[in-house]
Amino acid sequence: MRPLFAFLAAMIASPALAQHPASLVGHYDGHQMEMGAELILTADGRFHYGVAYGALDEEAMGTWVLQGDQVQLTSDPVTPPRFVFLGQKPAPAGTLRLSLEAPPGISLQYFDAVLTFAHREPEGARFTDHGVSRPINVKDPPLTARLFLPMFELKGEPVSIDPAKGYWLSFRFEPNDLGKADFRATPMALDKGDLLLERFGRTIRFHRDGDVPPPE
Repeated sequence: MRPLFAFLAAMIASPALAQHPASLVGHYDGHQMEMGAELILTADGRFHYGVAYGALDEEAMGTWVLQGDQVQLTSDPVTPPRFVFLGQKPAPAGTLRLSLEAPPGISLQYFDAVLTFAHREPEGARFTDHGVSRPINVKDPPLTARLFLPMFELKGEPVSIDPAKGYWLSFRFEPNDLGKADFRATPMALDKGDLLLERFGRTIRFHRDGDVPPPE
């Protein structure tokens, strides 16, 4: 995992928004099986967070405050990734197709789609390098399509499917600040001096193991 300390040299102090108890300031280790994690809380109310989990690397910088028995993290402004719907066109008869444009280095196999119907449960589909292709039941055609990037817990808006325009839907993925967590007063519970963060379906326990390191 990449070092997280270089930011200290360039960190700009911001006015305190709430309490920043000296007892909470320091370096926290959140490593656990299959995951590397670090958190730094500084006395001026700034934080730096980083996680490496499988193929995922995530980081964030911003402000922290103590509210009751929780530490709340708020990221510096980020431009979140997004899915852009490009339009519809006719597909081969009896077939639904989804196409997705993604930047080089981002495999389409990381993406999923969910289709909804009038008379049955939603259906999930995993993208391949050629997109998604599904047969259409003419008695219960798909009504909406929604794209996901589960690795980063990202989801697009549902797109209504207009049969008159065809069943080939095209999308583009814009990564923007992909890999930068967009915390918005995200709570971390205090538990016997540790900080607990719910992330990626897991509880990350950060244990304070030292003071804030000096800038490199």
